[in-house]
Amino acid sequence: MARLTLWFGWLLASLTLAAAAEYRPPKHSLPRPDWLVSFQHSPQQPHSGQPVQINAQVRANITNVVLLYQVVEPGAYIELQDAAFTNNWDAAPMKVRDRDEQTLAFQAELPGPLQKHRRLIRYRISAEDSAGKTFIEPGFDQTPPNEAYFVYDGIPAWTGAVDPKGNNAKLTASITFPPEAMQRVQAYHLLGKRRSIENATWREHSPGKDYKYTGTLVVDGEVFDHIGYRARGGVWRYAMGKNMWKFLLPGDHDLQAKDDFGHPYSAKWNKINLRACIQQGDYGARGEQGLFESVGFRLFNLTGVAAPNTHWIQLRIIDEQSETPKDQYRGDFWGLYLAIENEDGRFLKTHHLPSGNLFKMEGGSGELQHHGPGAVTNRSDLFEFMGAYQRGNLPGSWWQTNFDLTNYYSYRAICECIHHYDVSDGKNYDYYKNPQTEKWEIIPWDIDLTWADNMYGSGEDPFKRRVLSRQAFRLAYQNRLREIRDLLFNSEQTGQIIDEYAAVIWDRSGAPSIVEADRRKWDYHPAMSGGMSMGMGMKAGQGLFYESAKSGNFQGMIQLMKDYVESRGAWIDSALLNDPTIPSAPRIVSSGPPNFPQDQLRFRTSEYKGANSFAAMKWRLAEITPAGKTSGASHPEQGPLEINALWESPEMSNTDSTIEIPAGVAKSGHTYRVRARMKDSTGRWSHWSGAVEFAVH
Repeated sequence: MARLTLWFGWLLASLTLAAAAEYRPPKHSLPRPDWLVSFQHSPQQPHSGQPVQINAQVRANITNVVLLYQVVEPGAYIELQDAAFTNNWDAAPMKVRDRDEQTLAFQAELPGPLQKHRRLIRYRISAEDSAGKTFIEPGFDQTPPNEAYFVYDGIPAWTGAVDPKGNNAKLTASITFPPEAMQRVQAYHLLGKRRSIENATWREHSPGKDYKYTGTLVVDGEVFDHIGYRARGGVWRYAMGKNMWKFLLPGDHDLQAKDDFGHPYSAKWNKINLRACIQQGDYGARGEQGLFESVGFRLFNLTGVAAPNTHWIQLRIIDEQSETPKDQYRGDFWGLYLAIENEDGRFLKTHHLPSGNLFKMEGGSGELQHHGPGAVTNRSDLFEFMGAYQRGNLPGSWWQTNFDLTNYYSYRAICECIHHYDVSDGKNYDYYKNPQTEKWEIIPWDIDLTWADNMYGSGEDPFKRRVLSRQAFRLAYQNRLREIRDLLFNSEQTGQIIDEYAAVIWDRSGAPSIVEADRRKWDYHPAMSGGMSMGMGMKAGQGLFYESAKSGNFQGMIQLMKDYVESRGAWIDSALLNDPTIPSAPRIVSSGPPNFPQDQLRFRTSEYKGANSFAAMKWRLAEITPAGKTSGASHPEQGPLEINALWESPEMSNTDSTIEIPAGVAKSGHTYRVRARMKDSTGRWSHWSGAVEFAVH
C-alpha cells in the first residue's frame, strides 16, 4: 500500500501539469489506445449499497493496472476546469481475473458503502507496460477525460402548493405527487454547481452561443460527463423566469433519445434543445405545457414536411445536497420541459432526407447548420437562391425547377391551420437544398406562438405572395389545404393527436400528474416575479397558468386547442377555400358483401357534378383508430390516422364509378375508411367524399 501511495502522489503531480493548460474538448473523441481492449463498469446505474465492478481488458504486455476514481457528492460538483478535477482522485489496485495469450482481464470492485444515492463516480485507469512506460486512459486529450457512473435509487415523491406563501387557502394547500406520477415522464438529470446553474439561467446575460459552464447529464442511467450547457433562445432568452436550456454533448458520445412512446430515434442526438413549456405571459396561453409545439410539429410531419421530433422530459438538477428540501422552489425537480430535435445533419438523416446544405434563417440571412458533401461552404448557393426570388418577375418554370412547391403547399397549409405566423421577421424556419432534386425546401422551427389568432406575426413568409399570387400555384395549394382539412385538421383526427400527446403528461382520471406538479413549481416561483431573473414582467409573471381555460386547469387547455381546430377550420373554409367552382364531393357506398371480407372490398361512387367538365377521380384507403379507443393512462400510444393512406388509386380519367381494393391491403380486425374525390378540367379537386368506415372480417 505504501508503494501505491507514493506512486499515486507522483501520478497526481503529473496529471496536474498535464491539465495546467485550459482544456478544450475536440470535436471528435480519440479512439481507445491499442493496449486497452475494453473498459467498463457493471451495473450501468447502481443503487445505494450495491458494489460496482470496474473491468479492463488489456494487452498481455501491460502490468500494474491501477483504478483511479473520483467521488462527486450532491451539491459539491466538480467542474472540468476546477483544480479539484485534476487533484481529487483516489486509487485502488486492480487484480487479474482472467488471461489468455494476448490479453489480461483486470477487475476492481468499488464497495457497496461507496455507492450513495445521487453520487457521481468518475473513474479512469493507469497502467505500465513491460518497458516501464505509464499510460492513463482516458487521458486529458480524450473527450470526456474519464468514464463515470451515477448512483440512483429512483425519483421520489414531490410535494408542492400553487402559491405556498399566498393568502388564498385553496392555493396554499399542498399536494403530494407520488413516485409513480413523477416517474411517468422520462427524466434528464443535470449535475452542476449551484452558482453556475443560476448564472446560466438567471444571473448572467450571455446572448451568444458559447457554453461557459460544464456539467454532467444522466439519461436512462447513462452518464454524459462534462457537457456544455447554457440558456437558449433569442430576444426573450432570459425573460420567462423558467427559461430554456441547450446542452452540447462534446466528442462522439451521443444520446440515444427516445420519443414520448419509448421508441428510439433513428439518429442519435449531440445537441439537446429544451423548451421550458411556460408560454410568454402576455399571450394568455400559459399552461398548454408544450402541446402547441408537440402537436404542431406532428402535423407538419404528417403532411410530409420534415419538422423536429419532440418529447417531454422532467428536468432534475442536482446542485445542492438535499433532493427534496422543505422549500418547494429548491431541490432536484425543475419541472416539465419539451426536448426538440436539433435541425442539423442528424435531423436530415432521421427524416430520410439526403445530406444537403441546411441553413437556419434569421434576419434576412442564413447560417449553415449542415454542409452536404460536395456543396459550397460560402453560402453562395443560398445567396443565389434568395437573390433570384427577391428580384421578382420570375416565370413559373423557375419556381418549379428551383423550389419544392409540393413541400411549400403543405408547409403553408399547416402554418395557416395552427396560426404559425411568427415567420414574418425572416426567422423561425430553415432553408434546405435537396441535392437529389436540386430544389429548395422550407423546414419549420420555433412554433410555440401558435394555436390562437392573437399570436405574434403577420404570417408573411418570403413565398406566400410570390408563390400563391399565381393562379396555377394557388389552385394547387388550395387542393392540398382542402385535403388536409378533410383528412387531418379536423376535430376528430387532430383531436385524437391532442389526446394522445396530453396522455403522456396528464392523467385523465384526475390523479396527480406532472403537469400539475410543474404548475406548482413555477406558477408563483420567485423567478417569475423578476426577483431572480433578468427578464421582463410581461413575459414572466406569477399566477398566469390556465388563465385562458374556462375550467382553470390543464384539461381546459386541451379543450382550448380542440375548440381552436373548429374555429380555425371554419375560418380556413370561408377565407382560404371559398372557391364556389370546385366539383361537388361524390357520395360512395359499398358494393361488396356486407361483412367486408378483405378480398372483396368493392365500392361505387355517384356521378360527377361540377361547373367544369370531368377530368379524373381518385380513391384512397386508410386505417383509423376506432371511435372510443383511447390510450391507457399508464401506457400512452399513437393510433393510426387517416392522413396516412395504405392504398391510393392512380388518377383515373375514365368514368367507371366502381373500384375494388386489392386483396391483402386491409387486415382482419382493423378499422378502415374509403373515400373518393373528383377533379375537373381546370385542375380543381373536390373535397374527399364522406367515408365508408368498416372493420375487415
